[in-house]
Amino acid sequence: MRPIIYVSHPFGGDAANVTRARETCKAFAKQLPEALFVPALSVTCRPYDPGHYVRDLQLLLELESRCDVVFMTGEWENSLGCQTEYEFATRQGIPIAETYADLLAILTSLEKGELD
Repeated sequence: MRPIIYVSHPFGGDAANVTRARETCKAFAKQLPEALFVPALSVTCRPYDPGHYVRDLQLLLELESRCDVVFMTGEWENSLGCQTEYEFATRQGIPIAETYADLLAILTSLEKGELD
């Protein structure tokens, strides 16, 4: 199995958060080379624009819907975008990991076909 993991991380208009999300993905990708980590903050490739926030978030939710797992990172509870991604995953039945241990448990369950 080659899982695709959507990585949700707060942005808050701080470009350093894009780097933090990418570094998180790089660290976990080394540990799980069979998985593809997709850092949501790096995907739109556009500068942050409050006027296009809803459009970009809708595009990210479309991407999220195609992933096997959603991994919540950083202080996601304080981010409206991350909360939206979390609620979307919940409604869509996409497994959500909040810790690395959660992620490993979900991936193990996916491999065994327990989350189909």
